[in-house]
Amino acid sequence: MKKLIIAALSLLILLQVHAQYDPSALAVLDAMSNKYKDITSFKASFSQKLTNESAGLNETISGEIVVKGDKFVLDVVGQKIFNNGIDIYTFNQELNEVTISPYDAEESEITLSNVYDLYKKGFKYVLAETSSNGDRMIELDPESRDKTYFKIRMTINAKDELKSFTVFERTGNKYIYSINSFTPAPFNDNYFTFDTSKYPNVEVIDFR
Repeated sequence: MKKLIIAALSLLILLQVHAQYDPSALAVLDAMSNKYKDITSFKASFSQKLTNESAGLNETISGEIVVKGDKFVLDVVGQKIFNNGIDIYTFNQELNEVTISPYDAEESEITLSNVYDLYKKGFKYVLAETSSNGDRMIELDPESRDKTYFKIRMTINAKDELKSFTVFERTGNKYIYSINSFTPAPFNDNYFTFDTSKYPNVEVIDFR
């Protein structure tokens, strides 16, 4: 009996290890990624909900983002953030002030500009659930324990479109991003660099 129990436990552990690189989850993620890879640029509106039960947090904000490759313009809570792949321009509309700093891809947050390909490097993944309407829930587990988060949960619909994703941080914070609208549209590369001529008397703080 003892040998049977040990064998059963060993099999369970083996199945869990293989499930961390679940081929069915990879197929869903690849289909989603390929769908968005074929789109040169897009504009999306989204909502972000922050919860933390122990800290009593429950906050929701909304915003818009324009994405082209690794470039994006994010408009949220009175700030407009331009990332042209080289520099980041953070424009505070109330203060009429823009701060410029070098873009560090290693320190970038998870956003709608990179979430579609995030799984391809440094993650384990599993298909956790399939709903009757065709939604698939994928859970991503970062291989590195140095991340501020320990899990990302994605909901991908039957059309291979990303509907939402949730970031679970080690602090107890949970960020839920819901994609409300998604529109493919052409944008020139210049759109992603802050143009001071369009903002009269703007104060520029340059840390480059």
